Amino acid sequence: MQFDIIFLDTLWGLPCWLLWLLASLLSGFLGYMIGRAQYKPCCDRVAEAEAEAKKLHAGITDWEAKYRELQYKFDELDKSNTSLRASLNHCEADKAALSAKLSRAEEASKNVAAVPLGFAGGSGGGTKDYVALVGQDNLQIIEGIGPKIEQLLKNAGYTSWTALAVADYDDLKKVLDEAGPRYRIHDPKSWPEQAKLAAEGKWDELIHYQKFLDAGRENTGDFESDSKLEKLIAKKLGYSSDPNDLKIVEGIGPKIEGLLHDAGIKTWADLAATSVDRLKEILGDAGERYRLADPTTWPKQAELAAAGKWDELKEYQDFLNGGKDPA
Repeated sequence: MQFDIIFLDTLWGLPCWLLWLLASLLSGFLGYMIGRAQYKPCCDRVAEAEAEAKKLHAGITDWEAKYRELQYKFDELDKSNTSLRASLNHCEADKAALSAKLSRAEEASKNVAAVPLGFAGGSGGGTKDYVALVGQDNLQIIEGIGPKIEQLLKNAGYTSWTALAVADYDDLKKVLDEAGPRYRIHDPKSWPEQAKLAAEGKWDELIHYQKFLDAGRENTGDFESDSKLEKLIAKKLGYSSDPNDLKIVEGIGPKIEGLLHDAGIKTWADLAATSVDRLKEILGDAGERYRLADPTTWPKQAELAAAGKWDELKEYQDFLNGGKDPA
């Protein structure tokens, strides 16, 4: 008690500025101690907050990467969808074109079926006994086979439609290759199928199939040619009395006939009087696909047709190869 009194007496005896200094130091020291006591928890909380912020940032970065990946996949799928839609439109267009071709071919087949055939015991009313017209196992009804190739095949053992129907493609190519360069250029790929249809008597199917062959080769474009069987029947019967039917000329199909009609060449007589140079000019103006046609023999064929010389026309066309002079 006495010490406390002495201390207070002493303390009160100090100058005011010193008392203020001591009070300031004491309060500062207390503040420092209190702050130090609270500093570590605060630091820990700050560290935890920073760690959480880094974790959230990493999560955001990861989601942004996933978003970009999904956006890329979506763009690719959108492109693929656009491409598929374009392909579908092309398929629909091709389907429509093929349907139109099929309708034309079926109509043509009906027209052939309507040709009156009074022979082989028939009563004259539309019996399609084509064998009686073209001959049993006549290989020349096959698109791409003429008299000389027929003889080559028969010498090799292919003497009937049935034998040709089961022929191997490589064996047929070998027969042609061994015969020389002029025969090597022929493609026998479609010959077995044509022979099979003939052997089975499926004449309408054979006519339809031949309309989309090009010299015996399967045609992948939209070109529709004449049927070899129809041509042979026309030659045998001589039923084409229409002088505007230019398709009777070997090498002229429906589309080329249309070009010639548009150019003022309407009849066999017109075609017979047209120069080869003029015909080439008409074909050239129609585009690249028609420039390949060779009209050299067309006027002569038309002249024979106009004169009604069917036997001579048949002999001449048998000599030709796809309307071209093989010589």
